[in-house]
Amino acid sequence: MSQSANQQTSIQVMSRMFSLLDTLAQGQEAVSLKHISAQTGLHPSTAHRILNDLAAGQFVERSGPGSYRLGLRLLELGNLVRARLDLRDEAGPVMAELHRLLGQTVWLYARQDQDAVAQMRTAQERHGVSAQRITHQRTPLTDTVPGRAMLVKDSPAQLTHLCNQGASRPEAVQLDVQQARLQGALSGPDALTPGQQVTAAPIFNDEGVVIGALAAVGAPGQEQADAVRQAALQVSAQMGHVSETR
Repeated sequence: MSQSANQQTSIQVMSRMFSLLDTLAQGQEAVSLKHISAQTGLHPSTAHRILNDLAAGQFVERSGPGSYRLGLRLLELGNLVRARLDLRDEAGPVMAELHRLLGQTVWLYARQDQDAVAQMRTAQERHGVSAQRITHQRTPLTDTVPGRAMLVKDSPAQLTHLCNQGASRPEAVQLDVQQARLQGALSGPDALTPGQQVTAAPIFNDEGVVIGALAAVGAPGQEQADAVRQAALQVSAQMGHVSETR
């Protein structure tokens, strides 16, 4: 068999493996070989052979006669990837691109307990736009637009508790959080830059937990809100989050 034929066969096998793993990832329960074959379009004997190879590497587990589910080896590899992820490293290039798109300074915030902590901001330099790490600036979540954008997953009881910690206008906080939930982004006056407006969107990790926010400082508008929201979704995806809107 020629080298090109070998390469073609290898690529086809890999494609089939990916298809099988994607099918198993669609649910929590074990999946029958019949269903796997129907979903992937593979002949049952072909699917069975590849699944057995995957099971040998613990990428797939057998669960009863003719049923399969994802294996623990994938969890081990996933944990290795998760351990090396750094929010600032993942967000930096996205922030620079958002700055170039909007012509506005972009900030990265991390959520730490009840505070929003500034991590990075973009700057225009001679060679282009870069995202620079900064000395942490800590503000209560309820006091700023980026902080309120990070409250979209908090329960009513949690929001009430945070507001009772010293929010000057609890009703405004509740309304802003509701808007962020509905629109995926929030705009308003920038508490840290008087006279400026800011638009922020939350960043999620692989468990759907809000871990930060991206914020662009400048004239608000639908284009800005859409761009910030999409940028935050991109960073979330790089942190392992699977968005329902993607």
